[in-house]
Amino acid sequence: MDVFLPEAGFLALLLSIGVNLLTPFAVLVGIRLRWQRVMRLAHFGAQAQFILLLLAFAILVRCFLVSDFSVIYVAQHSYSLLPWGLKLAAVWGGHEGSLLLWVLLLSGWSALFAWRYRRESDDLFPLTLAALALIVALLLLFVTAWSDPFVRLFPPAVEGRDLNPMLQHLGLILHPPLLYLGYGGLTVAACVALASLLRGGFCAATAWVCWRWALPGWCALTLGIILGSWWAYCELGWGGWWFWDPVENASLLPWLSASALLHSLYVSRQRGIFRHWSQLLAIVTLILSLLGTLIVRSGILVSVHAFALDNVRAVPLFILFSLLSLGSLGLYGWRAKMERQAARFDGWSRETLILAALLLFCAVLLIVLVGTLYPMLYGLLGWGRISVGAPWFNRATLPFALLMLVTMGLAAGGFWKRSPRLSLRQGGGALIAGLLTTAAGWRLGAMEALACGLTAAVLLRLWLQPPAALRRQLPALLAHTGVLIVAFGIIFSGGSRQEISLNMRPGQQVALAGYSFRFERLDLAARENYTTETAQIALFDGEKRIGTLRPERRFYAARRQQMMEPGIRWNLLHDWYAVMGEKTGPERYAVRLYVQTGVRWIWGGGLLMVIGALLSGWRGRRRHA
Repeated sequence: MDVFLPEAGFLALLLSIGVNLLTPFAVLVGIRLRWQRVMRLAHFGAQAQFILLLLAFAILVRCFLVSDFSVIYVAQHSYSLLPWGLKLAAVWGGHEGSLLLWVLLLSGWSALFAWRYRRESDDLFPLTLAALALIVALLLLFVTAWSDPFVRLFPPAVEGRDLNPMLQHLGLILHPPLLYLGYGGLTVAACVALASLLRGGFCAATAWVCWRWALPGWCALTLGIILGSWWAYCELGWGGWWFWDPVENASLLPWLSASALLHSLYVSRQRGIFRHWSQLLAIVTLILSLLGTLIVRSGILVSVHAFALDNVRAVPLFILFSLLSLGSLGLYGWRAKMERQAARFDGWSRETLILAALLLFCAVLLIVLVGTLYPMLYGLLGWGRISVGAPWFNRATLPFALLMLVTMGLAAGGFWKRSPRLSLRQGGGALIAGLLTTAAGWRLGAMEALACGLTAAVLLRLWLQPPAALRRQLPALLAHTGVLIVAFGIIFSGGSRQEISLNMRPGQQVALAGYSFRFERLDLAARENYTTETAQIALFDGEKRIGTLRPERRFYAARRQQMMEPGIRWNLLHDWYAVMGEKTGPERYAVRLYVQTGVRWIWGGGLLMVIGALLSGWRGRRRHA
């Protein structure tokens, strides 16, 4: 029976396509005939297609765990000596497996949505399931036609090529599943918006449903970005946490639109306004999630993170992206004109400031989008090759970062309220905001300026809130405190970094930023799938030894590839970072050393943002109940 397991996995994919194509048909017939039992087939279809995809994915996992090198995908991305944890990660370490994982997680969101609303009679819910089923079906058609992970190799390979060494890290083991979880949750929110367009009437209750599914999606996407940033810092050896790389931007784009979506939905479910904003932002978030897959998996853009380049699949991926994007926008253009604004707001109000913030979010999103896609368009027009890097992004986003500071400061501080004069607290908060704005505009780059703006807004809000309000708004305060911590991490890590490059041999010592680094010895070792040279570099603060850094040079025999693994020592304030490069002489190596402050605050603050958002969702659920 094991001999035919890959074929059984492919059959499960085909059956899932059939279920997902029948689901929209059943929903449309049920709505047309007002036949509730037929519409309820969508709920059973969502469960059935998830079970089938889970079966297919489990079969692929088993092929990796038993090292079945008769499957091409396993032979390309696994190795018999890999630890079982890395074998599991190798399942989504390439193009085919990662797409199957995304479809599986999206189908899981669909099944969860169907179970949650299984007793509801509103047409919104079967229409949402129909939209989700159509998206899953289209993705599965691409998987089975161009990215089948169960294709056989005859005769079977004797040994696999091993997992890409850059991916053999905890950050990249968890990073793709979290990103796809985020994309899936945001896709559910987008399908709710699309269903509301088909049904007619995007009311406060619909905004609540949309917000409820967008929030966990945003949290998962945020965690995925945090882990991706941590991986880049720990694995690439350049000592930074954000590079403005196309693949990094591919996840940042839907995060920006999703952040704006959450704010818009909050107003929509509170006052019934910004409904067009909420629907359009949900659709744009879906489009940008699909664009991320196109960028990462098609090979149309060169990236230091890209590991599944395939220009052959770029055309069908682009067609799939175009169909879903144009179809969603076309539906919005056709049906949105029927929507009427449920309430109005004054020209100088909190809603006006939130609208300004949404516009600024969209401006930053457009800048990142243009900077990411411009090299591709430049090449397609035959003008050559060009890259857009951090200096351009920093210059282009700086004005909008400063405007966002002003808008957030006014919204957080309550300056939109008509008042004859500013209180002492308001004046103090404004002074803090002004000082941070000046520092950001004149001394730092765009990312640091944006951090200063967020910092000023949070400080201003904390300055103005009474204790009782602080208790009531604990989730929001936790999330904004996370923003504050991230902001300080960006500011200090960008301004405090010191580095040195030199050649070192055992016994040599060098000073940097008030610390001493002593190269003590070099250790050689053999692991499961690589050999390693590990330097032992002692770290001293004055005469006191405070730790040891262990940078490595690894050689992966199966891929004939060498990797440099940084050695990192850290505490809550500082990071000490060492990279061992090429051998320049007998027992002599090129070494780069870094010292910087606050980089851990970026990831810790991001986690606090997620905790605050989850608490906000929990409290919102209880209030709604």
